[in-house]
Amino acid sequence: MNFVPKLPHKVQYLSTFSFSFISKLCEKSTGEKFIGGRPGYDKEFLFFLLLMKRVTNWSFRTIAEMGGISHSTLVRANTYFLVRHVYEKFFLFLVKKAYKQGLIKGKFVAMDSSFVTTFSGKQEEGSEGWNGFKEAYGFKLHPLIDCETKFPIALIVTNGLASDNTLAIPLLKRAGNWLKKCGYVLADKGYDDGQIIDFIVKAFSAKAGIPIKKHKRGKNYSWKGSTKNFQLKAEGRSLKKSIYNRRTAVERVFSVLKRVFHLGHEEVRGILSFAKQVYLTLICYMLKLFDIDISS
Repeated sequence: MNFVPKLPHKVQYLSTFSFSFISKLCEKSTGEKFIGGRPGYDKEFLFFLLLMKRVTNWSFRTIAEMGGISHSTLVRANTYFLVRHVYEKFFLFLVKKAYKQGLIKGKFVAMDSSFVTTFSGKQEEGSEGWNGFKEAYGFKLHPLIDCETKFPIALIVTNGLASDNTLAIPLLKRAGNWLKKCGYVLADKGYDDGQIIDFIVKAFSAKAGIPIKKHKRGKNYSWKGSTKNFQLKAEGRSLKKSIYNRRTAVERVFSVLKRVFHLGHEEVRGILSFAKQVYLTLICYMLKLFDIDISS
C-alpha cells in the first residue's frame, strides 16, 4: 500500500506563495561565501517549513521529519532568520506590498500591547522580572494596526515590564512612512501622555483618540482649575466614543493571533525565541487573511 500524505488544509494556502524574496535576503557577500563543503538547504523551503510549524503549532521534530531534514537544521534556520533580521525585513516587505495594494488605509490606526507569559512560568532571559499587574513573568508585543483592515503596520517586542507609553513614539516613528494620510491614532488610557499627544499632532497632523485619565480630587481641588486642566489636556485629541471604539480592532487582532495561530502556546524560552514566534505569527496572519501579491 502506498501512502501519499497531503498538507493539512489550514496550511495549504502557504504553498501558493513563492518566497523568492527570502533568497535575496539570505544572499551572502563575496567575503561570506565559502568555497567547498556540501551545499546548504534551500532557504525558501526552510522558511516555508517554519511558517507551517507556526500555523499548526507542531513540534520542530514533526515538521523536520515531514520536510526530510534534521531537527537541528530547522532549529538553526529559525535562529539564522532572526539574527540576520530576515523575519523583520520580510515583515516590512509585506507592509510595503500591502501599502501599494491599498490594504493600509491609514486614516484610523490603533496601538496596544499584549502580555504573553513565559513557557516555564518562571523568569527567563529577557523577561526582566515579575509583572505584578499580570501576576506572571512574560513578554510583550506592541503592534500598530490599521483599524479599517486590521493589517499590522509596525511592531516592537519587549520584556514583560516595559511601559506602553514609553514605546508609543518609537512605534509611530517606525510606521511614519505609511501614515501620510493619518487622521486618528487610537489607544487606551495607558498612553495618556502629553509628549505622545504632541508627537501625533506635530508629526502626522492627526488627532489622538486617547481618553484622559481621571484623578482623585485632592484637598486643593477647584472646579474652575479642574475644567481648565481638562481643556488643556483635550487639545489635539478626539474624545468621541464613535471614534475611540474603533480601537477594539487591535484587540480582535490579538484574539486571532492567540486563538488561531497559537501565539503564547509555544514550548520555547527567552525573549529571542518569543520574538521569532511573534514575527512568524504575524507573517502567517498577513498571508492568510489578506490577498497580498508578494512576487518581487
